[in-house]
Amino acid sequence: MSYLQFQPGKKTSKIQKKGAGSVRKAFSEWLIENHGSDYETTINKQRARKKATQFKASIDSVKKDKPLVGIVGGGFAGLYAGLILQSLNIECEVFESSKRVGGRIDTWYSTKYDSKNKDTAGLYGEVGGMRIPQFSDDMLPVQQLALSVNAALERNGLQDQALIWRKFYYNSPVQRLRYNNMKAPILAENVNLNPLNFGVDKGGDIAMVWLTEVQLSKSETFLPINKILDKVNEPFIKAINKSFSKGFKKLMKFDNFSMWAYLTNVFTLGDLGEYYNPEMGKKSDFLPYNIASYLETLNVGTGMYSVSFVEIVLATYDWHGSKNSYDATDENIYMVTIDKGMQHFPDACRTILNLDTGILPSDGYRAQILTGMTTGIDGYYGYSPNNLTAAAKPPSSVPSANAPTPISGKKSHKKERVFMNHRVTNVHYDEDLYNGHGGMKMTIKNDDKIIKKQYPFVISTLPNGAYLSGELKTNFFDKLSFAKARAIRECNYMPSFKAFITFKNQFWATLGERQDKGLGVAVSDKSNRQIVYPSYGYDAKGGVLQIYCWAQDAERIGALSDEERVNECLKGIQYLYPEVKVYEEFAGYKPEETTKTWFWDNHANGGAFALFKPGQFKNLYPTLLTPEFNGSLLLAGECCSVHHGWIVGALDSAYNAVLNILKQADAKDKIKQMEETWGSLSSPDVALKKRKLKRKV
Repeated sequence: MSYLQFQPGKKTSKIQKKGAGSVRKAFSEWLIENHGSDYETTINKQRARKKATQFKASIDSVKKDKPLVGIVGGGFAGLYAGLILQSLNIECEVFESSKRVGGRIDTWYSTKYDSKNKDTAGLYGEVGGMRIPQFSDDMLPVQQLALSVNAALERNGLQDQALIWRKFYYNSPVQRLRYNNMKAPILAENVNLNPLNFGVDKGGDIAMVWLTEVQLSKSETFLPINKILDKVNEPFIKAINKSFSKGFKKLMKFDNFSMWAYLTNVFTLGDLGEYYNPEMGKKSDFLPYNIASYLETLNVGTGMYSVSFVEIVLATYDWHGSKNSYDATDENIYMVTIDKGMQHFPDACRTILNLDTGILPSDGYRAQILTGMTTGIDGYYGYSPNNLTAAAKPPSSVPSANAPTPISGKKSHKKERVFMNHRVTNVHYDEDLYNGHGGMKMTIKNDDKIIKKQYPFVISTLPNGAYLSGELKTNFFDKLSFAKARAIRECNYMPSFKAFITFKNQFWATLGERQDKGLGVAVSDKSNRQIVYPSYGYDAKGGVLQIYCWAQDAERIGALSDEERVNECLKGIQYLYPEVKVYEEFAGYKPEETTKTWFWDNHANGGAFALFKPGQFKNLYPTLLTPEFNGSLLLAGECCSVHHGWIVGALDSAYNAVLNILKQADAKDKIKQMEETWGSLSSPDVALKKRKLKRKV
């Protein structure tokens, strides 16, 4: 039985949804239900303690000018937690160490950028997150947030900051690929039967039996090597689709394996089934090193197969969320990005947080309907956000949402809650605060000033590497539990590198002739890996190409000087465009005007996003979610979710943190209001409820 993210008793759309992307939510719940015994024990003790001391009074006892929650970090987790609390009339303060909000959502703008000039309006690129799948059930809260923010902006006469989604062109049949000194690049539409010079007869290291065309039927001609991952994923995908509980149990048997270890120590040639050929070796043999290397090179990047096998398999599901969930026959990829740069998104969130009254329940509820998170007033699901550019409009197979008329509400006055250039250097627990309930003390640096704060609760949203404060004699956290300290230390982050390079002419557009449909991403085996073509600005003469790579490729290119990084990128672009005089087209090395390179980040402290290694889902994920210090300290951020590397992971974790605070305070009315406004995001408490139901039975 497939997992569909529908509300019990509600009608489904006349056009049945696929439930694309919802597997991550089920996985989160399954992990807590099956590997969260410590989480459950600790959290129940914390809540029992609060109830025993009548902690419910804490929300009412903290005065209006004494915020209940201090939030460390102005990335999406911190901003979202703040917006939820603001919508519940619970005061909070957000402290951001840098000059901007957004964390790892960060847009680079050339110094020549001008949104009103068509020739310079495209001179920007996304240093951080750059896209979201449009129809994924898991990702819809991101669009719901944008619509909710827009409603609050409009109510306050701030429509100029409204968030508009434009289409992000992820792939195309004419995107280029080139490997192993091929004479020339080839197009994606011609890649399936091309051995890409990996065969021994072309100087490679893979036996030709893997790279020789096979025809099983008139409709199926293939290279055996390109069928391996289908067979690797197939048993788990089938098992999960049949039964989530049994499927995840099957998958988690291999949680202690990396993707590389699974390919070379578990998967056998016999597992290829109908694609097996005796010339490959014995059926009991494992895949050779060279085959694993090929799969890693073409599908991810150097060294990325060292991460958890489970992480890689689940990533396969994520891409289903990029497809039309209302039409199973639609194989197109649908992604969107914020018009004029993703940085506008966190900036708009900050604007709303700095108002006395922000997002109303009616704003959030209507946004849920418009994005398809819940059914409309007619009882059916639909999708019709009013903040899409023409190219981002859904296909005709997607039904419209039937939402109630928006409630205008009243304009609000300003109230500062987000404090910029405020760097938190120490957070520690004091059990004597708040009449023995306990609370957190915080030390903050603002220029040369030292600020002291205290709160019943602190939500810390920093990347784990940022908990090394760098301060003399002072730790960021003191006296963390062994489990939490280990989880923060061991949680794996993936390095990432990006570069933005301006060219005098958009030679890629002239050659590609797909200005109306986008060019997607070009790929090679050079260290710079990918060219991400812009999804905008094709009516200008010049433009920006973005280079993107991860893991060991990123580490090596990141170790160079800034100008050396640009040089490597130019060589990679020339490799993919041998017919173009790339160096002559280059607008020149002028940092921030024509070029920008980014490797990790001093605020990310050692990695672009979490990507778990073997065993970390079972052993670290529940621990990261467990509050510390009798529930007074909660961690959030995409590492505290199963949506690693996605904005929705930050939202999910923030929602969980706020819900935990409300549960401790036994604030049932606030919990109901939160669900009405923001929906029911994936929460560990869902798994706990399931377990209790099973025990009753």
